[in-house]
Formats: sequence, C-alpha cells, structure tokens
Amino acid sequence: MIDKVFAISENKISSFIIDENSLKFSSQNFNTFTAFQDAWNKKLSLATKVEVKYDSIKSIKKEENDDDVYITYKAIGGISVDCVFSFKDQNEDEVLFNYFIREHFYQKVDEALTPFKAIQNYLIGLFATVGVTVFSYYEAIGIANGTVEEAHSRKTRQFNNIIELLGDKGVILIGTGVSLFLLYKIWTRYKNPPNQIRFLPPNR
Repeated sequence: MIDKVFAISENKISSFIIDENSLKFSSQNFNTFTAFQDAWNKKLSLATKVEVKYDSIKSIKKEENDDDVYITYKAIGGISVDCVFSFKDQNEDEVLFNYFIREHFYQKVDEALTPFKAIQNYLIGLFATVGVTVFSYYEAIGIANGTVEEAHSRKTRQFNNIIELLGDKGVILIGTGVSLFLLYKIWTRYKNPPNQIRFLPPNR
C-alpha cells in the first residue's frame, strides 16, 4: 500500500489509490489518501468507482512514446477488461510499476511488437468505424424520410437526435475523417512497430 492519491486522465476516472488488496479508481479528485478512502466507503455516492483486485490482474503494459497505461484484468464472468489511463504526472508510472515488481513480484518483459500486433486494435477500430458509419448513414436517410420507428429509450432518442443534426453527409464526413486517421495510424505502426513493456504476475 502507498499512502498517496494518483491523479490520472481517463474517460470517467480522475484518481486512484494503491490499497492493500486492490487498485481503487474514482471519478472524484482527492487531496489525501484518507479522504479518498472515506469517500469510497460511503454507500450513497454519485461518483463512478472501479475496483481492480490484484489477484484478477493479468498484465500491465505501456508502449514507448505513449502515456497510456493498460491494466488487463478479469471482471465478472471471467471476461478480460482493459482499464486504460494516463498519469497527469508522467513520472508516477514508475511508482506503480515498481510497486508491483517489489510487492507482488511482477516480472518486467520488454517486447518488440510484431507489425500485426501493433495494428490489431486499430484494425478492429477501423472495422467498427466503418460499420457504425454505414448504419448511421442509412439511419440518417430514414430519419429524413420519416421511415425510422419512434425511439423508446433515452439513449436511442439521443443517438437519433445527433444523427438527425448531422444528416447523411455529416455522418459520412465524420466517418471518413475517423477512418482516415485510423488508416494513418495503421500504416505508421505497421512500418515501425513500437516497443512495449509488460509486467506479468508471477503465476503467468
């Protein structure tokens, strides 16, 4: 355990602590370790909380020239989930890594990614982007023609409102922009695959 609150950047998470049995993430910001724990123990809270137990962690990894830290762990049902974040103080990643090496006997592995391994996540992202773009395009046409069924859920209504605002041309424009960016990343990473450091628990 380290008596410190780490400030991080992530989609819904702002800070975390290294506790005795787990990493605890919160959407709130705290100045002290004690304040974090007190807020965590409150049953009634609007804050987003994520707990990653040490015995569920499969690996911790980070690529060179990239600030993102990936913690892959087993969630409910045995499904592998990635917790991705970056430290606001870039030097603090070494504190996390050294803790797992020193206290949990993790093994550090330096790995040169193969071209395919370097691009596989971006390929998945590209296919997903194309699929979402095609679906949204026909949805936009349907909304414009009045042939789309009325949405019954709040999320569906919000999605349809965005699609209606963009229109079919806007959908194509955004989808093309994202696809071109992903293609650029795929091309550069395939030509020059980055190195990666991984930290594996002793039972791996």
